[in-house]
Amino acid sequence: MKKLVLGVYLLLYLIAISTVILTAYIHGYENFLENMTKENGFFETFSLFILLGIFIFGLFSLYIHRKTFDKIPLILIGLFSFVVFLAAMEEISWGQQLFHFESSSFFMKNNLQHETNLHNLVDGNLFSSIVYSSVYTVFVFIPLFYKTILKKYDRFSWLHWFDIDPHSILMVLFASSFQVYFYDDFGVVVDFVTLWAGLLLFGYFVFSNRTGKLLKIHFVSVVLSSCLFMINYKIFGFYNMQYEIREMFVMLASLLIFIETVQKIDKNKTI
Repeated sequence: MKKLVLGVYLLLYLIAISTVILTAYIHGYENFLENMTKENGFFETFSLFILLGIFIFGLFSLYIHRKTFDKIPLILIGLFSFVVFLAAMEEISWGQQLFHFESSSFFMKNNLQHETNLHNLVDGNLFSSIVYSSVYTVFVFIPLFYKTILKKYDRFSWLHWFDIDPHSILMVLFASSFQVYFYDDFGVVVDFVTLWAGLLLFGYFVFSNRTGKLLKIHFVSVVLSSCLFMINYKIFGFYNMQYEIREMFVMLASLLIFIETVQKIDKNKTI
């Protein structure tokens, strides 16, 4: 399954880069990025499929490991699967985008997009900041600091659960490279600095350790893609354009990390 997910990632990676190139350089495709990232567009729809894939994998893991795992890992797998299911329902506004029913007066008044979901009750900038701060911390910086510095200290051995596949970390960094860049907003500046700090730290890890050629190629390709997106930053919008792409790749990385974590639990039979 992991190879299948990586194959899907490569395909989506090429589609995402092609979307940027077509929008930035090919006459007649100026609105291509906007169309691909619109509500219920290609990237948002694929995000929904990935979320459902995570949920199904979680249920499958609970079933096949119900007699071999301890209660705590089973509870955590079930809890994560439930949260992902809620995220999937939020993505389709609890069926509103499929069945087109009207929002109640509460959501019409308080929801930023007048939809029946909870995440748009929060200011978009605040919500994005909370989500991406958490993603950077859990999926990028803790794993990289563990791999480069903390792994040799016994007192940090409990962080081995964050010792995730470096390709998954790069997937998150690639997701974060879709930015508006150079926009006069503090959050954008922080996002920009955080992305390149993550890339620099990953570069230190990949070239100071005996990592494989494939990982080095993956890293260089993400750096070059980030440079390409930064040069063409004007095609991105501050409000909900590149974020659908970012969300999709973060979800894909989450699926890989979930698979890897369940495999670790299966190997150790406990947490």
